[in-house]
Amino acid sequence: MNEQTALRVDVAETAAPVLQKEYRSGVHAKRQDDDGGWGLVLIGLDGPPRIVSLMDGAVIGSAARDGRIEGNGVAPEHAKISVRSDGCYIEDMDTHDGTWVNGVRARRIGVMHGDVVRLGQQLAVFVERHLALYDGAPSRLGPLVFGSKQRKDWIDPVMKLVQSGSSVCIEGAPGVGKRTLARLAAAVREGLGETLVVDGGAETKPVIPPGARPMTWLVLDADRLPRPQQLEIAHSVGRSNGVSIIATTGQPLDRAAGDGRVAPWFASLFSGKRITIPTLEMRREDVPLIVRDIAERNAIGLDRFTPQLLEALVRAGWPGGVPQLENAIVTAAQAAPD
Repeated sequence: MNEQTALRVDVAETAAPVLQKEYRSGVHAKRQDDDGGWGLVLIGLDGPPRIVSLMDGAVIGSAARDGRIEGNGVAPEHAKISVRSDGCYIEDMDTHDGTWVNGVRARRIGVMHGDVVRLGQQLAVFVERHLALYDGAPSRLGPLVFGSKQRKDWIDPVMKLVQSGSSVCIEGAPGVGKRTLARLAAAVREGLGETLVVDGGAETKPVIPPGARPMTWLVLDADRLPRPQQLEIAHSVGRSNGVSIIATTGQPLDRAAGDGRVAPWFASLFSGKRITIPTLEMRREDVPLIVRDIAERNAIGLDRFTPQLLEALVRAGWPGGVPQLENAIVTAAQAAPD
């Protein structure tokens, strides 16, 4: 697979334009917060994410004392970090392979949280806060692949709520894995009794069996479920003890309630227990993990992903989530066979 083929297929359509704008940075010149401060999360197909903590004046490179980063094309002293009142800047130190931010080679450029940085051939994501949370081995839960921070942010909280018997609403955009996570969470309660699945996104109108009294309601796309079915579920929960609802919505629950898609009394069943799964654009450090998983499942050699192609895949917004990313990779591989 070459970069040009993949870009023609999908990446060029989803990659957001690079905009440099002023902002008040969340980084601090010297201070490290309780979760490990700020810096770079090094990513790639050859291993788990690694973190490099930074501070004002730090020099990063393959032989640098402040931030040691090794990789093809990384110079001994590759770039310098500076913090100003208007933000954080990275400055290339006249290297051969350059310093790139969001696909733009730059001499000196401002960086923001989530920006994609490439030093030579080494890819990274700039993180303004909670850097230590990104450190750790990647995990898998069923078909879901995710890094350390995502496990702590939404995998573990959902599972803990379900194990405690609480109802929970899982929010998220298309393709982020909310339905998969909801099914996996419901499986945790299988030993407690029946689980009834109600899919508001199904082509046919969902039908709830008369007198249904499951211990777990798995309500997919609850914001597309008709009010009568929402009422039936609410009545069932109110008549029984120990019953939980695991629901998904394609938008924040409070917005769905405000738009009238979810009845207020149905939304109140979750008692504010809502977990949002971020988009791939908001969890770019996970994209190489997902790309590797897609490649292995589809027998696509990892050597076909150049650093530039992987950078383009990480930078792209992927509004359709993992399915859109997988379709782009598979289509490009088929269009440019070995």
